[in-house]
Amino acid sequence: MYLEIIAPDIGNFSLSLIAFFGLFFPILLLYYSRNRQLSTLYKFSLNGSILIFALAIICKLSLIYSFIVSDYSVSNVYYNSHHLKPLIYKISGSWGNHEGSMLLLIAIIAGYNIAFNLLSKTDYQDKIIVSSSQNIIIALFALYSFLSSNPFTRIFPVADHGMELNPLLQDIGLAMHPPMLYIGYIGFSIIFSLAISALLREKIDKNYAKICKNWLFFSWSFLTLGIALGSWWAYRELGWGGFWFWDPVENVSLMPWIAGLILIHSLIILERKNLFKIWTIFLSILSFILCLLGIFLVRSGVLTSVHSFAVDANRGFFIIALLSIIGGVSFFIMALKWPKEKKSSFKIALISKEGSIVVNNYLTVISLFVIVLGTIYPIFSQLLFNEFIAIGPQYYNKIFVILIIPFLLFLAISTNQNFSKKNNLKQLFNTRNITAAALALIITLLTNFYEAKGDIFAKIIIFLSLLTLFLILIKDNFKKNIVSNLSHIAFIIIILGVVLGSYFSQIKELNLKVGQSITMSNYNIKFKEVEFFHAKNYIVRQGNFLITNNKNFDSFYLKPQLRYYPISDQTTNEADIKSNLFRDLYIVIGNKDEFENYAVRIYYKPFILLIWLGSFILFCAINIYLISRNFIK
Repeated sequence: MYLEIIAPDIGNFSLSLIAFFGLFFPILLLYYSRNRQLSTLYKFSLNGSILIFALAIICKLSLIYSFIVSDYSVSNVYYNSHHLKPLIYKISGSWGNHEGSMLLLIAIIAGYNIAFNLLSKTDYQDKIIVSSSQNIIIALFALYSFLSSNPFTRIFPVADHGMELNPLLQDIGLAMHPPMLYIGYIGFSIIFSLAISALLREKIDKNYAKICKNWLFFSWSFLTLGIALGSWWAYRELGWGGFWFWDPVENVSLMPWIAGLILIHSLIILERKNLFKIWTIFLSILSFILCLLGIFLVRSGVLTSVHSFAVDANRGFFIIALLSIIGGVSFFIMALKWPKEKKSSFKIALISKEGSIVVNNYLTVISLFVIVLGTIYPIFSQLLFNEFIAIGPQYYNKIFVILIIPFLLFLAISTNQNFSKKNNLKQLFNTRNITAAALALIITLLTNFYEAKGDIFAKIIIFLSLLTLFLILIKDNFKKNIVSNLSHIAFIIIILGVVLGSYFSQIKELNLKVGQSITMSNYNIKFKEVEFFHAKNYIVRQGNFLITNNKNFDSFYLKPQLRYYPISDQTTNEADIKSNLFRDLYIVIGNKDEFENYAVRIYYKPFILLIWLGSFILFCAINIYLISRNFIK
């Protein structure tokens, strides 16, 4: 009982100490930098970082404890929890809101700082600069959280029950999504700090590229996993049968992912050829700025989204200041320490490994600009011209269809190319490559016999994806570069899942009475009955549908639900999905009209599981590589 009373005070005090020590240690290190040995300064820096990390953990655990015991004297608990909620959603509620998510971000940044100091095999000077940069970022976040968005604010009088977490967020996908996403987001702070260190030390070389690349692999893989979990949640929970709607909040997570993708390939060229120094540093800074921009857009209240946290626009001013400080200082350092690259006689041929990477980098930069423009322009339109403009999925889909075709073409070209060898156009037209192209073409043409045939762009993308996949599989050095090959295979699997699931899906929206049947693809779907029952914190109306496969007469039930949450007075659709590698059969049940008709939506989604399978393979391939290399060297 006593711990319940003091836990918020412990957390609040710890938060204030994080803000203080985050600025205190870098200033003290700068003061003593000329009078102390590097080893002594490093020990002091490491101990300071450990202290900040311990305070961050105490701070976050204090909030989690308040959620577990349902301490409604804490406003954050009152607005985002209820004592009837399952324990897992009480815990996830501590980061499923604006204030709590900031504490999670602070804890993860502090954790990255400790990990870098203990795992990275670089010199003391590099570790001190990176650690100091991280601590300043932590202090700025902690200061914002303490002054503008305090999760430990008390309310009086104390309520008997809470307002409950948004029912849409009470899902295992959303419980896992924010931590994975934040590990990815905040990992870019290490990339940023390494770039600042490389600039200050004027050591932008192959060793920098090697260290930075491994940390980028780790954070980018978790960002991939976080985005995939978010799309999986949207697909299952929102009831509209889609996995990506180009929602502004989805876009802001995709922007640093794309910047990271460009940076990965730029670092590879820097490591191998000692080129693109300025471009690599710029991308390292930009990727973290995009993460901060995403935090600003989601949490400032400027964007409206099903998974936005804050609706208070005043909070945005503090994050704009934070963004300006970090971005302004970093680009000033970059201008001051602008790398002077020696003129090189090395030329990049278009038909080469390097040439293909450069072209695809340009195409990816264009795609990044398209997303930034589509996300930011409506905000400025409303602020400057008082005119609301909605940029929907068609804008993105049409442009990305055009961009992905040359991207896949150059990816296919680069597949059997090598960095160390001269390449020419004739090498592309060998027997194995022609056989792979013929096989890809045959499979693509077979899609014409499918019920939903797609359009010409879909066929081209499928052909190029399959061609690239087959070219990777027949490579002579497949096992030698297995991580790179598996990563590209995973990317192709994701593309195929998106195209097949989008262009070849079937949808039926209709009103059904109990006892009626319909047919979709090879399935007969009969609406058998409706059931009502109570769960722990919601009431369920469940439709039972008997599904019979007309080919093999196999049968199974799908049981979609309509859930009503009395505490928050909200209703959610819970789709029921029968999945396998080849297709998803997906049913959603809605409200009943005065004629006893239930609104029913049925989706047939071929190969959509490939999206999440590819994402998981990509995540595993990168982390297996890091583990095999003793994590991060």
